[in-house]
Amino acid sequence: MLLTNELIRFFAAGSFALIGLFAAVQAIRSYSFPAPRQSVKTLPDLQTPAFLFDQDTLVDASPSGAALIANSQAGQSDRDAVIAVLSRQFPNLREKILSLGTDCSVALAGTGDAGLGLTLSDRQGLLRISLNAPGVEAATRHYEDLERESLLDELNMLRLITRDTPQLIWTEDAQGHLIWANAAYLSYADRQMPDDDRSGRVWPGERLFADIPPPLPNAPRTFGGRHALQLPGERAEHWFDITAVPQDGSVIYFAIDANAAVRAERAQQEFQQTLAKTFAQLSTGLAIFNRKRQLAMFNPALLDMTGLAFGFMSTRPTIDMVLHRLRETRKLPEPKNYNTWKEQFSALEAAAKKGTYSELWEMPDGQTYRVTGRPHPDGALAFLFEDITAEVSLTRHFRAEIETGQSVMNALPDAIAVFSPSNTLVMTNAAYDEIWQRDDEPQMLVHDLRSALRIWKARCGPSSLWQDVENFGQMRRDSHIVSDGLIMTNGRRLDCAVQAITGGMTLVRFTPAMARLESSPQPPRQAYG
Repeated sequence: MLLTNELIRFFAAGSFALIGLFAAVQAIRSYSFPAPRQSVKTLPDLQTPAFLFDQDTLVDASPSGAALIANSQAGQSDRDAVIAVLSRQFPNLREKILSLGTDCSVALAGTGDAGLGLTLSDRQGLLRISLNAPGVEAATRHYEDLERESLLDELNMLRLITRDTPQLIWTEDAQGHLIWANAAYLSYADRQMPDDDRSGRVWPGERLFADIPPPLPNAPRTFGGRHALQLPGERAEHWFDITAVPQDGSVIYFAIDANAAVRAERAQQEFQQTLAKTFAQLSTGLAIFNRKRQLAMFNPALLDMTGLAFGFMSTRPTIDMVLHRLRETRKLPEPKNYNTWKEQFSALEAAAKKGTYSELWEMPDGQTYRVTGRPHPDGALAFLFEDITAEVSLTRHFRAEIETGQSVMNALPDAIAVFSPSNTLVMTNAAYDEIWQRDDEPQMLVHDLRSALRIWKARCGPSSLWQDVENFGQMRRDSHIVSDGLIMTNGRRLDCAVQAITGGMTLVRFTPAMARLESSPQPPRQAYG
């Protein structure tokens, strides 16, 4: 890695002199490699590069062979490192290795005019790769050429990476002075300079991110945070996530474009603010608990309905704490069995997870809340508190009025049936059920005027009234009253009257004939003198 660092700094200085390249080669040749792994099969002390592999594991290597792969990439296997170095002279080396049979040998010739050769041999599952060239001096020169080509390939790759990467990469010394920068950094530095100063600029004199304190040279890799860069003539800021890597008395910085992340965070914040404003205007109380069952959000309506203090809610209490506080303030229905109280809370939370919890909480002070639990993403729970006291009171009032009206109708001696504008039976009274409803028939068997007419006709003698009733149900003549006398099959006499009432409904009234006679006026009693 020492060689790689020197090459990077050498490349950063902008010089590709041949003498520097040979100096790098000498650094490789003087590098002290670790002792090879011991194995049953080892290589003799060869002057030429040779390698002995067990699958991808390097078992042994000659000193010149070890020098060839000394600068292999991190995470790369030793066999891939050898193939990467020799592939320029032997392009099909990998295919030849894969196709090599057991206990076989094959010789390959290099593509250049250097006369390099390569021998692949398999002995008892061990692969041996050895280079050879005509003459010792020629072999040494060829091996140096291989090392030089390998270094040039890596150097060109590093040069392309630093040139084309969208990241801003630069190096500073321990005092914070810029000593190297890639093209992306220089592009931003050029855009930050005034237009009249760009033509004469050779090297940026000021740091792009002046607010970044230089870390200690021996400090570990640190995240420098998120920083903004304001360019002249542009309203929008450019945001970067910066990482500092101290190395060899200098610091290498990497700045990644964070504009998309910043925009997403701002959009999320604006959306949350919009939701908060919307929730603040709702009359429904809202409480959202995160996956840890801590209060994450609530609105003012919840405080008004429950009387919970803002200071308590701002501490992000759990569901149990909120429910306990509601019980203490008598804003929770008191259970009949106190021992099952906590079990009810557990059931409440479990039901809310499934999205099935919905109950009416009737408070001791007469208030009525509809509490609904709904699951949210990431395991969160949302509870809605609706004050339905007025709705419940109005419903009870309507129910009382309906029950009162039904009681009044049941107290009348006349049999009454009311049909809707669509001729559907709406209600009857007890006298009607007594006359027209048989004990062996289910209640409310008749559902419309046509079915009622069939029953009336079947239980009464012939009459022209039925046709008038049917026509009345179709025409709805509000000012006309149809009436006639009827004789039932059991001999009972009835007076039937049909008239329209409010809302387009039809009222059918059956009056017993005896009741009519009894209600007629009596002659005045004679007086005796």
